[in-house]
Amino acid sequence: MTVSTAEKTERLVDMEFRPGELPAAEAVLRPDAGEERDVLRDNKRTSLAAWLALGASAVILAIVVGNAAVSFATAAFRDGSVVDMLLLAALAVLAGSIVTMLARQTQALRKLKSAERAREMASRLVRLDSAGSGTRLLAVLQALYAGNPIVLGQLRTAASAIQPHHTDRDVIELLERDVFTAMDRAADERIQRAAIRAVVGVSSCPHPALDALVVVAVSVALIRDLMSIYGLRHSARSLWRVLTHSLVTASSTAVMSTVVDFAMQAAHDRIAAAVAGTAGEVLIVARRIFALGALAKAEIRPLPVGER
Repeated sequence: MTVSTAEKTERLVDMEFRPGELPAAEAVLRPDAGEERDVLRDNKRTSLAAWLALGASAVILAIVVGNAAVSFATAAFRDGSVVDMLLLAALAVLAGSIVTMLARQTQALRKLKSAERAREMASRLVRLDSAGSGTRLLAVLQALYAGNPIVLGQLRTAASAIQPHHTDRDVIELLERDVFTAMDRAADERIQRAAIRAVVGVSSCPHPALDALVVVAVSVALIRDLMSIYGLRHSARSLWRVLTHSLVTASSTAVMSTVVDFAMQAAHDRIAAAVAGTAGEVLIVARRIFALGALAKAEIRPLPVGER
């Protein structure tokens, strides 16, 4: 009986390690590289509210501009109104300039590189606050500015100033001070000029459609200026956010202009209503252009804003 039990125990132990006798392990599903990229994309998908805001803004802008074009053309050719003929010409010039700038912008997007990878790397380095990875960030920046000898020289000078005891945060602060501070000053000046141009254009235009097109033209020109300053382009996701902000600003400007026109017609003192309405409108437009500039600047900089 004892021998039988020992043999049984020995047989059981042998069976445990015999190939094919163990139960199959449960399969653990792991996403492959393509699925991981899809997960990342899903996390960065545009929300439904953003899509609705963009669609509503585009519809409002198209209705206002289309209605204005029809009204100007009808009054100009049927009634022979010189004023409406001039307004129609101004509308056509603004629309043509916007299309031209967008075409040139598309060509520039093909030539320039996006700094999104460098910005994400810099954000990780700041959060980790470690040492030794700043040189990788420098290598990424040098690859971005390989065709820009001025910035490339500044990056090499900054690289030569890095010491072994410097942390990654020190490297980022060095890059900010020696390379990107001058770019930021130039960008801030362009944003201020864009706000002034938008204020002057909106306050001098006599129709909501012209106000909206002025805002779009100023926004597109501002994005082009920031691209020339930093020598980079926005990524597709960043450009989507910036253009959405621009369309929302333009459509809201058209709505505000329409409200001001209605208030002028309903008010007893039309001059006072026009002055008050236009003043409030240009203040809102200036604030929105500053916000657009800050967004476009943050989305194109190789280093994140506020993480210095």
